[in-house]
Amino acid sequence: MGLNLLWILPLALGGFVLFWCLVVKLIALMGWQRLANYFRAAVPLPGSMFTLAQASVGGMSYRNALEAAVMEQGLALQTGFLFKIGHPPLLIPWSAIGPFKAKTFLWTTVYSTTVQTPAGSVELRFVSPYLIEAARRWVEVEAA
Repeated sequence: MGLNLLWILPLALGGFVLFWCLVVKLIALMGWQRLANYFRAAVPLPGSMFTLAQASVGGMSYRNALEAAVMEQGLALQTGFLFKIGHPPLLIPWSAIGPFKAKTFLWTTVYSTTVQTPAGSVELRFVSPYLIEAARRWVEVEAA
């Protein structure tokens, strides 16, 4: 009887890991995978990354799970370790990114834009004045 109970912990842990992988993959299908079809980065992204405290891609929220970098080639995005399944690094060229709209509510400014792909567009939202300042050379910011 005691030996049978020893299998519960590894099975429960394995079941949780499989469930987590399924959930993360389903989250990726809501927007990230549509971007990855066209803007997948071939190598790990270089440069210093900004952690985005609040961000969403295609309507799915990535709170403290996204990192972004501004490069001459475009906007680089990647997820943290726990969200790697179905979330390859992205390098979105500036030409695919529409103008950013800034909307301020109380003390928080949310920046939103659409990323154009041949199959349609995907909405990108985040809160990071540092990222916008780094990208001002390549993008236009409109007040909403």
